[in-house]
Amino acid sequence: MKILDLVSKIAILVILLVLSIGVNRLILIQKEAKFYEYNDSKINITQVKKVIPKMDYIITFKENNNIDVFRKYSKSLNEDEIARVKKLLSLAKKSEFYNVEIIAYMMLDDEKVVLYHSGHYLKHPTTYSVNEDLLSKLSAYGLDDFQYENLSKIKDVVYEDVNKFFDDVVDYAKIRRSNWSKENIPQLGLGANANKFMSRVDKKAEENPLGDEDIEPIIEELNSAYSHYLGIE
Repeated sequence: MKILDLVSKIAILVILLVLSIGVNRLILIQKEAKFYEYNDSKINITQVKKVIPKMDYIITFKENNNIDVFRKYSKSLNEDEIARVKKLLSLAKKSEFYNVEIIAYMMLDDEKVVLYHSGHYLKHPTTYSVNEDLLSKLSAYGLDDFQYENLSKIKDVVYEDVNKFFDDVVDYAKIRRSNWSKENIPQLGLGANANKFMSRVDKKAEENPLGDEDIEPIIEELNSAYSHYLGIE
């Protein structure tokens, strides 16, 4: 009987010890839970299955293909993509017109956490010329061969003064000044890409030029966002 009592006591001690270890482990796990805070909310990172870094951007400029005007790109946020964006920003800055906006964020499962949202950089087209789009449209509205050839004489001339451009087109093409010509000739003189660009621009949005002093901070913010992701991955 004494042996049975001893065995029973040992078994009880083992059970209590196992229960104690289990409780302590649960407490430890609860203490180790990591919470990510944003927008006055908390997400338990230990319960998140996927953390995906993303970047959405619209970088449109004159040299884009016509079909790419205002195209939104959604890419993985990484060093290679950041380098690509830096190159695109440098090209856009030198272009006659552009639209730039970038957002870096993380997807914590289905939760979107924005890490960086750039300013909106915008520059309107400023030059006009007799281009194929203008010649084609005017021909469709009745430009004859003589008018076409005469207007083609200034095809390579680039104008920054829209009024001078309009006057020369009217004079060389020998066409009548009308509400239609006043409205459409300057618009057609911008070219197909610029026309599509301006058709998508918010008319209330003010121009905001992109300079070298803007590009480096943007890249720094993107690198910071990527480092932030690496810190909680």
